[in-house]
Amino acid sequence: MALSPSPATPWLSRGAVLGAAFVLCAPLLFLAAVPGEVPEGLWAHLREVLLPRALVQTLLLLAGVGASTLVLGIGLAWLVVRHEFPGRRLFEWALALPLAFPAYVLAYVYVAGFAYSGALATAWRGLGLPAAWFPEIRSLGGAVLVLGLAFFPYVYLMMRAMLLRQGSAAFDAARLLGASPARAFLRVVLPATRAAWLGGLGLVLLETLADFGAVRLLGLTTLTPLVIQSWTALKSLALAAQLALLVLLGVMVVLALGHWLRGREGIAGPELRAPRRQALGPVAGALAAMACGLVLLLGVLWPIGQLLAWMPPGVLDALPWAAMRGTLAIAGLAALVAVALGLLLSALRRRHPQDRWIAAGHFAAGLGYAVPGAVMAVAVFWCLLAIERLLGPAASGLGLSTGLFALVAALVMRFQRVGLSATNAALATLRPSLMQGAATLGHGRLSRWWRVGLPVLRPGLLTALLLVFVEAMKELPATLMLRPFGWDTLAVGVYNATAEGLWAQAALPALLLVFVGLVPVLLLFRGGR
Repeated sequence: MALSPSPATPWLSRGAVLGAAFVLCAPLLFLAAVPGEVPEGLWAHLREVLLPRALVQTLLLLAGVGASTLVLGIGLAWLVVRHEFPGRRLFEWALALPLAFPAYVLAYVYVAGFAYSGALATAWRGLGLPAAWFPEIRSLGGAVLVLGLAFFPYVYLMMRAMLLRQGSAAFDAARLLGASPARAFLRVVLPATRAAWLGGLGLVLLETLADFGAVRLLGLTTLTPLVIQSWTALKSLALAAQLALLVLLGVMVVLALGHWLRGREGIAGPELRAPRRQALGPVAGALAAMACGLVLLLGVLWPIGQLLAWMPPGVLDALPWAAMRGTLAIAGLAALVAVALGLLLSALRRRHPQDRWIAAGHFAAGLGYAVPGAVMAVAVFWCLLAIERLLGPAASGLGLSTGLFALVAALVMRFQRVGLSATNAALATLRPSLMQGAATLGHGRLSRWWRVGLPVLRPGLLTALLLVFVEAMKELPATLMLRPFGWDTLAVGVYNATAEGLWAQAALPALLLVFVGLVPVLLLFRGGR
């Protein structure tokens, strides 16, 4: 339903939505159209030395992280939704908490915790065990473990929501027909919930492909770090642009594959029966609680404990005020712009719900969320640099490509989808009858929005600001590549400290990132209950 009737032809609304979508997608379109020219010798070096290893490690990492998150996400969701065991209610929401950890923070904790001089390695050698047998976290297996723990909640939350909606009728019917629990799960439950776990898997693969900080700490060379290395180490923006196109192609393949697989699945109707939980026996219940507890220990409790153990004695004196101010300014600006733009686009979309052009523009405006931060940074810088060259002397002093504008623009384009989703949810609470009732009472347009619209929308808009703020706050590659000289953020502070092996120095900004990130995770989980 539209917010209010609009008999006029929505050409102005179409122009606004399509124009905003074009601006948000323009850097990516420019990157695809004008990737630049790279010296032949540089490409030859890349093809012979760096690119084959990066491609192999990227594919292996995607396969490993995808498989581990499917096993953890589907298994834990099935466990907490369909079974009763000690601590189930606690684990049901606590298993979503790893989403509060940026992957590079979790990787930093594991790399430092498993270091040769760390407490774990020292205790291992103290037991007389061979040092060569101690797990090497800076490896492909270590990366699969860390990223699997960081990203499995995407699959877990989507699978849990689907299982709660579907109920237990189909599974119970299969059991009555003689199927074993395992066979009924594989033949009935998994196909029926394919849209959920494939959707979660798509998010996991995109996050894995986009990751920079974690894979760098864990000693891997994948495509996204190679983009940044081409810009910073090889000093070739054109090479970085062409590699960014390669990563963008991988993103499109993941999106297309996920859409094709989900499109083959029919839409299941609602179930009439609520999920029926099976009470587990003492031994099985203890094993289930231990499995959930182990995941929670590895993904939340131990990392937080390590960060607290590394905290400096004078916390207030050691607070990174400059990084906190930079984070607040950069992420705050990005959140304000993304939410304001999202509110405009979502309001126009609801005003003209049948207009296909507006619907297409609304969708296109959020496509940047699927683009890795490093690719978005290269695209924005490449596009703004071309504008500066076009303007010539008139662009001097504007600092389009080197100032705060470039970074905020990249963050807005990257996380506009979050702003659109959150503002659309906020507008859903504003029923047209409320505004129409205020109009009947004689209130003008501004008065209606001030007295009725704003109070109703305020909670949803604050939530939208918080969600975009946290996403922008945790973004590392784009911030690292585009931040103006002298500007630091908490994410950059963690990166700089860990790059030099200063584990204790990175603990406080990492802990601040985690604690702020816990807020939207808890809000989102509460909203999905």
